[in-house]
Amino acid sequence: MKKITVVLLSLVAAIGMIACSSTSSMDGSAKSKKQAAINKSFEKVYSSYADVLVLDGAETYEVQQGDTLTSITKTFYAGKDENGYYFPLIMLASHNVVSDPEFIAPGMKLTIPNFDANINDKAVATKLKPYFKDLAGVYKQKKTAAAEDIRPHLLEISDQLGKETVSLEAEPAAETPAN
Repeated sequence: MKKITVVLLSLVAAIGMIACSSTSSMDGSAKSKKQAAINKSFEKVYSSYADVLVLDGAETYEVQQGDTLTSITKTFYAGKDENGYYFPLIMLASHNVVSDPEFIAPGMKLTIPNFDANINDKAVATKLKPYFKDLAGVYKQKKTAAAEDIRPHLLEISDQLGKETVSLEAEPAAETPAN
């Protein structure tokens, strides 16, 4: 009787493990399909704007362990993008290396476009305006906490592009008339 009980319990445990593993792989498969759809959306946006980006003066950077796209952006655009939300410039220039900004990895070689040539050139910035808005749409698809944080910043950048140059320098003081 004990042997039958042990065999039955073992059988139930084995079936439970198989059921859990198949559910887990289904979850993984669904996540994989969702990520593939998001990557396709990113690629569609990148391909629509690839010819707008100015790559004169661009630099190359090899991703290091612990890097995030935000930290890389802050490093290269220091004084121009203190928050790292202009990373879409790097993604557009590097879309042949990585699709989703959340999935950069050590060893990837990213192209870092010149900030001023793209954002502070009013004609180029005006052409990039819809790019940031379209990327915000992809971030709406992602439905992650990071995406919820990033999306409004991309929309804000889109609203500002082409209107003024991006600078952290203090505004010159207004001159007072001499008496």
